[in-house]
Amino acid sequence: MGDAGEDMHHADDFNLQPLEDDCQLLGTILDDALTLEVGQEGFNRLNKIRAMAHAASMLERSGDSTGALHIQGRMREELSAMPIEEALPLVRAFGHYLNLSGIAELQHRLRRNRVEGRKSSKSCDEAFGKLLTQGVTPEQLYDAVTTQAVEVVLTAHPTQINRRTLQYKHQRIAAMLNLNDRPDLTKEERDTMIDDLIREVTSLWQTDELRRQKPTPLDEAQGGLHIVEQSLWNAVPSYMRRMSSALKKHTGRDLPLSATPFRFGSWMGGDRDGNPNVTAQVTHHVVCLARWMAADMYLREIDALRFELSMSSCSPE
Repeated sequence: MGDAGEDMHHADDFNLQPLEDDCQLLGTILDDALTLEVGQEGFNRLNKIRAMAHAASMLERSGDSTGALHIQGRMREELSAMPIEEALPLVRAFGHYLNLSGIAELQHRLRRNRVEGRKSSKSCDEAFGKLLTQGVTPEQLYDAVTTQAVEVVLTAHPTQINRRTLQYKHQRIAAMLNLNDRPDLTKEERDTMIDDLIREVTSLWQTDELRRQKPTPLDEAQGGLHIVEQSLWNAVPSYMRRMSSALKKHTGRDLPLSATPFRFGSWMGGDRDGNPNVTAQVTHHVVCLARWMAADMYLREIDALRFELSMSSCSPE
């Protein structure tokens, strides 16, 4: 995984050392897990293929395409002669290396955005400021923002084969990398985080990556609702708070509590476009599931507010 950040050298001059450190950390943990899970002999096979691929890549970058093609040919012969029971762990391992590299790169992108965000204004603040300098009045800006309506329609993706279990584990690993960025962690806290990361990566290897049964329309809907619960539920209010803050900065007024600039629709469980499995009963079940999940998420927020709003007295307003 040491090459995971090389393609980003051309994108910007931001310090890539944290990305390389994350890739090194995750790669070492997966290496250790694979040594235990597939044995030293299996790990040696993986290392041999990885070294050949790295050598071919370096030759290609240096302009030696002939040398790269020669190594690629040797690697092709090596893989073609490999029994399926030996090749399958290699494929799985490289898939996990790629996924972990992707998690590290995403964490690095967030890290870079935080640093850049401290240096300059972005998003709504910058956009609103530009509009005002171009002649839009504060009143026009406020009216446009508070009356805009963006509808996002969610749809099921039956081609999405990654299980929600793996998506959850990837999120856990990303959260641990984020925690690892904290400079105030004690040695004990960092060691505990590393142990948690080792357990998560090891269990990732021991988890079947693919669904072994064709998902039903209800399964697809549950996958889409999972995105709402895990991402949109927190991301949309966070974005709206930033929008409200920028709006108040440039117009003197907050975004009204009644404003709904974003609305969400869904085709999940209701799309009749050629899928005979989507029946009226399926649609009814999906709608009931969505309402139940919405009620559950609101209830969790209300429970949190009960402790947050602990004042014993307040004004009538």
